[in-house]
Amino acid sequence: MEHYGFKILVVYITSVFFIASSAFAANIYKYKDSAGNWVYSDKPPITDVKVETTQYADTVKKRSPIKTQVLYEQEVYKFIVENTFYAPVEIELTFLHNQEKSRYVILAKSKRVIYSNVEPMPKSSYRWIIGDPSKTPDNFSYKLPFSSGLPKKVTQSFNGRFSHNKSPNNFAVDIAMPVGTYITAARDGTVIEAKDDYHMGGKTAYFLDKANKVTVLHEDGTYALYAHILLGTAQVKLGDKVKVGDIIARSGSSGYSTGPHLHFIIYRNAGFNTVSIPFVFQSGGRSVTPKRGMMLQYSE
Repeated sequence: MEHYGFKILVVYITSVFFIASSAFAANIYKYKDSAGNWVYSDKPPITDVKVETTQYADTVKKRSPIKTQVLYEQEVYKFIVENTFYAPVEIELTFLHNQEKSRYVILAKSKRVIYSNVEPMPKSSYRWIIGDPSKTPDNFSYKLPFSSGLPKKVTQSFNGRFSHNKSPNNFAVDIAMPVGTYITAARDGTVIEAKDDYHMGGKTAYFLDKANKVTVLHEDGTYALYAHILLGTAQVKLGDKVKVGDIIARSGSSGYSTGPHLHFIIYRNAGFNTVSIPFVFQSGGRSVTPKRGMMLQYSE
């Protein structure tokens, strides 16, 4: 199952938390095939063509975007959570001795004291999820996430049998498009994730977490994911403000993918649970619910 949204992570306060990934390095070969299309591969071409070579390397360790601090000031114990995201997060704090739970929203790029008491803080754990659950989706009609004038086919839509049949991905849409097609913002927002460092794709479990992607937070608390983008083509970075129609990347087939396409989905935090929501596109001058086999027509 594809799951490109942000995961709920559990952390014990007495430990230091890291998101770890295995180290990897490889040569990437870029060349044009006989039809003039760009090819990115970890294997050199078998024909005599001009080749550009670069090296890809995974990051060994990535720190959590959530930082915590325990202070003792003026005879008061404080537990402070810092959110380094460009999006709000919800924190659930659990006291382990009685399983009492409390939830708090930490605004983007901010800190908040979530425990303050003259008594030391009991042994606890916390977990976090992206998004503010108090926000309500506003039924926005999304611009098509590409700028090409040629129609694009929906190959899988809501509750699709291949990989859109389980939460939180049941309201995703796959749009077939040639490698290198410009991907554009379907709505104004803030870039909260941008990854374009992976070169391959496939349909085995190995590729489930490998997709290149851009994620954009909207003013109603929802956030759009644009997945399977081409290696090295992200035109945006964390914190960038984008307007509808702005180019954010080029299409590809990175990660869990059977061929070049864009995976587009709208997520929200619904009571400490990441869910996708149905939406409509503006296609051919009208609002349409995307369906498998439908041709989507870009219009100014």
